[in-house]
Amino acid sequence: MGVRRAMDILLDAANEKNAGVKVYTDGPLIHNPQVLEYLEKRDIQIVKENTDLSKSTVVIRAHGVTPSRREEIERKGAKVCDATCPHVMRVQSIIKKYATQGYSTIIVGDNGHAEVVGLLGYAEGKGYVVENLEDIELLPPMDKVCIVAQTTQDRHLFKKAIDEIKKRYPNSESFETICSSTYKRQDEVVSLCKSVDAMIVVGGRGSANTTRLVTICESQGTPTFHVETDAEIDLNKLKEYNTVGVTAGASTPNWMIKRVVDKVRSYKVNKYQRILFTTKNIFNFLIGSCTYVGLGAASMSYACSLLLGFQPKLLFCLIAALFIFSMQVLNHFANKESVALNEPARAKFYEKKQALFVILGILGATGSLTLGLLHSKSIFFCIFLASLFGIFYRLQIIPKSLSNFIRYRSLEQIPGSKEIFYGIAWAVSTALISFLGVQRNFIPSLAIAIAFAFSLAFIRAVVLDIRDIQGDRILGKETIPIAIGKERTKKILIGITLFMALLLITGTLLGWISTLGYFLLPCIAYASGYQYLFQKRIITEGLFLETISDFNFIFAGLMTLLWQSLTF
Repeated sequence: MGVRRAMDILLDAANEKNAGVKVYTDGPLIHNPQVLEYLEKRDIQIVKENTDLSKSTVVIRAHGVTPSRREEIERKGAKVCDATCPHVMRVQSIIKKYATQGYSTIIVGDNGHAEVVGLLGYAEGKGYVVENLEDIELLPPMDKVCIVAQTTQDRHLFKKAIDEIKKRYPNSESFETICSSTYKRQDEVVSLCKSVDAMIVVGGRGSANTTRLVTICESQGTPTFHVETDAEIDLNKLKEYNTVGVTAGASTPNWMIKRVVDKVRSYKVNKYQRILFTTKNIFNFLIGSCTYVGLGAASMSYACSLLLGFQPKLLFCLIAALFIFSMQVLNHFANKESVALNEPARAKFYEKKQALFVILGILGATGSLTLGLLHSKSIFFCIFLASLFGIFYRLQIIPKSLSNFIRYRSLEQIPGSKEIFYGIAWAVSTALISFLGVQRNFIPSLAIAIAFAFSLAFIRAVVLDIRDIQGDRILGKETIPIAIGKERTKKILIGITLFMALLLITGTLLGWISTLGYFLLPCIAYASGYQYLFQKRIITEGLFLETISDFNFIFAGLMTLLWQSLTF
């Protein structure tokens, strides 16, 4: 919790900074070199001895600092943004309270660790660090003792240390200050070690809680491999182990864990798992290659045509499939960093077949334009304008010289633009193009068809953005969940879902659309269903969540086919 909270506070400070105000962290915010590299790209640097802190914001990391260090930062003219973990704050307050009452403080933790150094600053010069039970014998005589632990300390060591310290210093007060999530993770790791042949611990080598997990795994007699990234995994060393467990330190980002798990899963499967793994790989290929979402676009075009009141045409379904396919494929290459962070498996997939997918993406776009031109100029220009928006979406149109007056230099930087343009692309390709193809005057069913296609696509985009919020924040993206928060975003999704259900029912009752409106209501219920499962963390895995959410487009086609078979 502490590291994630500190990252959120830092990124908030970076997003809100005014012209000329730099954002720094007092020491590495997170013990993960890969994350620090991304922060440096956003011009978020670590404070050094000669750093000019005037007109700057300094974020105190989760470990906290000494009171004197905080005063020093403020004297240098910086605005302090405190991201100290609440659990660390509690330990600081305990030490401060008992120090004023004349107690000496014993901290069970790693001597020299940033958190421990910060805690010692509250002990008024009467603080001591115990790294192991042998250190207790070296402590000086003390009348009254306050015993606390570094928040990421080994719980079992802390209990033993308390017993030994109280034997030597009877007038002692001890406090359970180890973070609950830390000891739960430690207990889970001990349990996991009993059911696997080897363990992989993912996290920075400078992370205290990560290295402690390594020590715990090794103490259980389990062969343990400590890696920072998936690139460090030696698959040859895993050959002799049938079952491999994976755990990670608190500061390890989700995408790093995903990469390691994906690499291990792709290698360590037995013959009984081979069929399941092969099946999953097929689905991963369909999702990763955007073939699946292209099929969804064709299905939505089919549904929207009948919702508009005329027979679907294969040509319109093909145009929609090719346009959405090309848009998704080319978007992955234009957004490489985000894909690498949020969808590591897909990023690797595209790296291996980069040339192929670039060609397929261009062919898809060209194909949709060509088919549109063959049918009518109105469809061609509709696709052309939609493609043009896609091209200019990431281009910085506003000159850098005007950045002080105009905050957003490109469409991409406008909060929520990604989800809105995604919804518009689906509405245009699946509903508007079908409507233009029959050359009718405006009818109410057009508004309903556009709203239906837009809503399903918008909900899908926002749910996936909630999933990717951690990586998007690090990259400085302004998605709706980042701009207004998860809770408000969830309320908006509920509102859109209810509005769309009401629109389908009302449109059918008033005769604006056929009874197909009733048959499409399950699609709205389906969207609500996968939102709920995601919020309850029942569905969280990247490609699996995408499989479930994208199926709603195909589901719309299936419900339309069912309605057509019952009414014709």
